[in-house]
Amino acid sequence: MTSLRKSGQASCSASGSGGVPRRSLLKGMGLGALSLPAGVALASCSDPAGSGTAGGAPAGDAKVVLASVPTTTNEYFTLWQAGGSEAAEALGLTYRMQSYNGSSATQIEQLRSASTAGVGQVVTFPINNDAVRQMGQSLSGQDIKLVTAFAATAWMVPAETIYGNDYVTLFTPREVLGQKAMSEAVFEAIGGSGNVLYLQGAPTNRTSLLRESGFDQAVAAYPGIKVLDRQNGNENGQDTRPVVQAWMSKYDNIDAIISHNSSSALGAVSVLEEAGNTHIKVGGTDEIAVMLDKLISGPNVVACQSIFGIWLGGYGVVRNYDAMNGVPHDPVEEMIFQDSLVIDTPDAAKEYKRITNQGSTGFDWKAMSRHLNPDAWDSQVAIAPIDPVPFFEQDLKAPKPADYSFPDALQKSLDAGKVQSIGAEYQQHVRKNPYAAAIKLTSTGKTVFGISYDA
Repeated sequence: MTSLRKSGQASCSASGSGGVPRRSLLKGMGLGALSLPAGVALASCSDPAGSGTAGGAPAGDAKVVLASVPTTTNEYFTLWQAGGSEAAEALGLTYRMQSYNGSSATQIEQLRSASTAGVGQVVTFPINNDAVRQMGQSLSGQDIKLVTAFAATAWMVPAETIYGNDYVTLFTPREVLGQKAMSEAVFEAIGGSGNVLYLQGAPTNRTSLLRESGFDQAVAAYPGIKVLDRQNGNENGQDTRPVVQAWMSKYDNIDAIISHNSSSALGAVSVLEEAGNTHIKVGGTDEIAVMLDKLISGPNVVACQSIFGIWLGGYGVVRNYDAMNGVPHDPVEEMIFQDSLVIDTPDAAKEYKRITNQGSTGFDWKAMSRHLNPDAWDSQVAIAPIDPVPFFEQDLKAPKPADYSFPDALQKSLDAGKVQSIGAEYQQHVRKNPYAAAIKLTSTGKTVFGISYDA
């Protein structure tokens, strides 16, 4: 990994020619792994990134990819960096990751001067969904392409004219379906009935609400499951521990703990291991290595949902790259569901880790590009356009405001059935997935979208 320089507001890492070594990025991705120092503001990310086409271009050519993330100490973003840096290198771009330290105000301030650092595109995980509008307007004013992940504000769409065609895509896993499938895998592991506890995510994070809705749907499908309690674990192991310790004191008949994410799940596991409890089963979302190790070794962890973090970190770069090269997207393509995978057998976890620890990610980033492969592009992870009406009304539980209307171009595409027709087209453009062998070893042999691949 390249060195980091200190300043005061954020941390930034960069990769040009050669990218970030995959094995170095993924080594030791346990709790507290990759504890990078707080560091540079965006200005210190603006040094020329080298020359040539294979490993990046001078910043003045606006070929810098900026990954703007809430923290660089969360294991999930090491996956983003692995995919993003490799994709950028494949496309002749330079990749940098910068932390905004969990402050949307800091993030907006950093991005306000992004163009002066040669940034041509931003891929971000906004911690405050409602800050996306201000962020998007700022970047559009600098002619910078934007991809966001997970953030979704009801009745706000990338097709709005304020973004000037620069808000390329909002990506989100099918959170409800994914958490439902992972929860059901845990329920199956305890025989389909029992007493369950749920570790919630941050209450201001709409991803938390979606995942909890998926958990609720799983509970509804299993009449023998009783939910004893729900508490917020603050999405990290340290804050989760006292919650689980209190549960262990209060209840003597717990069968399973299901978590919003794997960091909280691992906090729960640490409490169970200290107590010598091998009975309670645990599941969580995010395919971090320690979670996979616990699934392999047992006895507590029985399910982990992979949201293909490496792929998302790289495909956002590809999507922006295509837009920068003039590839048109229909308005319904600007909000996209991505596939995920429930890993629920030790063999699947072993294979997933084996594939992850290879010398490269295994994804063919150039093959994903519609600019480079207009007719034969391969997303490699299944994607589907989002129909915004049911997504906002049912998933986000936000009724349509009386005076709201979609932008004309988006409404025209919705009326023409483009969600369905483009969704069918997308199904023809998912062919290979480097995790095919691991997918086959899960209990279903399929992804959450129901996709199976030839290994």
